Amino acid sequence: MSNRLDRRPSPRAVCALLALLLLAVPCAWAGDLGATLDRTRVRANETLTLTLSAAGTLAGTPDFSSLAKDFEILQQGSSTSLSFVNGVSNNTREWTLELAPRRTGRLQVPALSLGGQQTQPIALEVLAADQADPGGGPKPVFVDTLVETAEPYVQQPFTYRVRVLFRDQPRRAILDEPQVEGATLQRQGEDQNDSEEIDGQRYTVIERRYLVVPQRSGPLTIGGPRLEALMAQDRPGARRSPFADFGTMFGGPGIPDLFDPGATRRVIERGPDRTLEVRPQPDTGGATWLPAESVQLSDEWTPSPPRFRVGEPVTRTLVITARGATAAQLPTLDTGTPEGARIYPETPKMEDLPGSVPTALKTLKVALVPTRAGPLTLPEIRLTWWDTTTDQSRVAVIPQRTVEVAPAAGGSAAPTPAPAAASTPASGGPPAVTVAPTPDQGVPAGAAAATQIKDDAASRGFIEALRTASPWPWLALCFALAWLLTLAWAIRRKGARASRPGPGAQPGKSLTTARTQARQACAAADPRAARTALLDWARTRWPDRPPAGLSDLAARLGPAASAAAAPLQAIDRAIYAPTGATWDGSAVWQTLEPLLLAQERAAQGPAAQPLPGLYPGT
Repeated sequence: MSNRLDRRPSPRAVCALLALLLLAVPCAWAGDLGATLDRTRVRANETLTLTLSAAGTLAGTPDFSSLAKDFEILQQGSSTSLSFVNGVSNNTREWTLELAPRRTGRLQVPALSLGGQQTQPIALEVLAADQADPGGGPKPVFVDTLVETAEPYVQQPFTYRVRVLFRDQPRRAILDEPQVEGATLQRQGEDQNDSEEIDGQRYTVIERRYLVVPQRSGPLTIGGPRLEALMAQDRPGARRSPFADFGTMFGGPGIPDLFDPGATRRVIERGPDRTLEVRPQPDTGGATWLPAESVQLSDEWTPSPPRFRVGEPVTRTLVITARGATAAQLPTLDTGTPEGARIYPETPKMEDLPGSVPTALKTLKVALVPTRAGPLTLPEIRLTWWDTTTDQSRVAVIPQRTVEVAPAAGGSAAPTPAPAAASTPASGGPPAVTVAPTPDQGVPAGAAAATQIKDDAASRGFIEALRTASPWPWLALCFALAWLLTLAWAIRRKGARASRPGPGAQPGKSLTTARTQARQACAAADPRAARTALLDWARTRWPDRPPAGLSDLAARLGPAASAAAAPLQAIDRAIYAPTGATWDGSAVWQTLEPLLLAQERAAQGPAAQPLPGLYPGT
C-alpha cells in the first residue's frame, strides 16, 4: 500500500515548471552573452530596460547601432562585477540601456554581437497610448493640448493650453515648450493646479497657457510638447539595490534608496499636435488691420471739466481698450491738428491686462494749448477694427466737438500811445519834448514837462556813463548775482527737503480727495473713472514707486491683497465689458474703502506719544 506522503512530482511536471520559470523573464542567451528585457508589453511613450551581460572571456564593446531603427536610446550605462567561487574568479560585464519605442505594434530587439557571439532577438508588443494594457493598471501620466479658436485670423491672438495629468506624483518631470512655425508663442501667467477624475481614477492636473499670434495665413500646426517624467517603480520582480533595506535592518523607518537604478522608470509622453486653418486678412479698404472681439475708444480731460483759455494747456487723455488683442497690435491714434491750437503728444503707454482672454489698453496723452479766443473745433478721431465675433468691419469713433476758448487771463494790454510831437531846433541842441498835460495828477503842466525833461537827460547821462565805464565793475556785479542765486537755490532746496513728508508724515488732503473721487465714481457706476481715481490715489500714496495698474495696486495693499484682487479685477473687466453690461460699483466700494483707509492710517504713522511726566506720581 503506497503512502501518499511519499508521492513525488513526475519528470513531466518538473520540466513544465522549469519552462514556465524560463518564460517568466524574457531573455536571449547565447553561450557567455545574454540579453534580457524587463517587460515585453508596454504602452507607447513608455520606456523599457534592456540588459546585456557578458562573461569575462568576451572582450570588446557591443554595437548598439541596430537598435536605432525601432528604439530611441535614452540612457546607457555599464558595470563590472567580480566573484570568487571555489577559489575561481568570475568576471562579468553588464550594459544597461533605457529604450523608448519609436512606433506601436509588434517590434523586435535585434540580435546583438560581442566577441564572436550573438544574442537571440526578443519580441516586444507596443500598445497605443490610449489602449488599455490587460496586464497593467491605469495610465500613470499623459499630456493633452487644447486650442480655443479653430479658425483664427492672421494676427488674431488665441489661447493654447497644455494639460499634464498625473495619477501618481512623479519624482521628476520636465516639460518641453511647444513648437510652432509661422506664429509667435508666449507663455501666459503661472501654472494652474487642479484635479480631475478619469475612468474612476483621480488625476492631478497641471495646466499651462500660451498666447499664440499667427503671422501668416494657411495651415498652422502646433507641435505637442514632450514630457519626460521619472515615476516610482512598482512592477513585481524589479531589481533592488543591496542598500534598499539598509535602514530597516536596524529597526528604523528606512532611508531613501539612492543607489537603486530600478527604483524609478522613465516615462515619455507627447501631447497631440493641433492643426488650425488661419484665415487671411479680409479687404478693409486700406484701414489698419486690428482683429478683436470688442474695441472701445474714449477720452478724458485734465482738469475735468476742462477750461479752455488762450495760452493755458489742457491735457486730453485718449484710451483704446481692445478685448481679444495684445497691446503691441494697437495702433497710434491720429488726433489731427485743430486750427487755433497747438498740440504736444506724449509717448503712448501700453498695458496687457491679466485674464483668460487677452485684453489690451493703450493710453495717449496730448497737451492742447489754444492760441486764439473764440470757438475751437476738435476733429473727429476714428479707429477701424475687425469684429472677429461677427466677421465684419467696425469703427470706434470719438465725435467732433466744438469748445469755446476764453481770452488770456487779464485781457489784452492796450497799445502804448506815441509821443504827441518831437522837434529838433535849428541850433542843434537837444530835442524839445512836448508832454501832454495830465490834469488828474494835480501837478501843473509846466512842472510836469520840466520833470520829464530832467528825467530824460538823466537817463541819457546814465547810458553814456555805462558806455564809457570799465568792464571790471560789471564782472564783479555778475559774480555777485551768481553767488546770490546759488545761495537762494541752496536755501530753497534745504527748505523743500525739510518740508518733504517722511514715511510717517501726514499726507494731507490729497489722499482724501482721490479717495472721494473714487467713491463718487463707484457710486455713479463708472468703472473707467473709478480706475483713474484709484490710480491717482495710489500715485499719491506711493509717489516714488507708483503702481502700474490695478493688479499692482492690489499687491501693494499687503495682507489685504487677496481681498482687493477680486474687486479690482472686476473694475478692469467692467471697462471692456459689452455695452449695456451692469457693474455694481457700490458693492466694490464697500470692499475697497476700508482697505484704502487702512493704508492712509499706515501712511500717517504712529501717533506722537506725550512726553512722560517729569515727576512720576507716587
